[in-house]
Amino acid sequence: MKPSERWSLRTDDEVLVVEFPHGTGLSPADSEALLDRWRSVTADRAVDAVVLVVRTSRPCSDAGRRALRESAQIAVARGVERFAIVGERSKRRYLKRTIDVEGVDSEAFNDAAPAMRWAKCPSEPCPPIELSL
Repeated sequence: MKPSERWSLRTDDEVLVVEFPHGTGLSPADSEALLDRWRSVTADRAVDAVVLVVRTSRPCSDAGRRALRESAQIAVARGVERFAIVGERSKRRYLKRTIDVEGVDSEAFNDAAPAMRWAKCPSEPCPPIELSL
């Protein structure tokens, strides 16, 4: 991972997990690197769901917004049906709007563990978190 690429991307079974820790930003170059990595990871394996964990409080740049939207489009084209979004309430809402792509079921969560359960087995009861706290 390059120093500017503070995000991480990995697979867990058929779930792609993308994490943005505190302080992460996406410059245009970082966004292209993320998209390239996203394409390569999903090129030769089945991915049913994506868990997007956003811990940063930094605002999303235009480059970041484009990268997330394009990532969602790539995911849908490759068969992804579910996006779980983990983060603070304002981030969850913003990201949910950003990745709103036809054909994707997206849910927001406060924590990664229930998001992973939902992503792996959406038929099990695991209520999303959109409650006012």
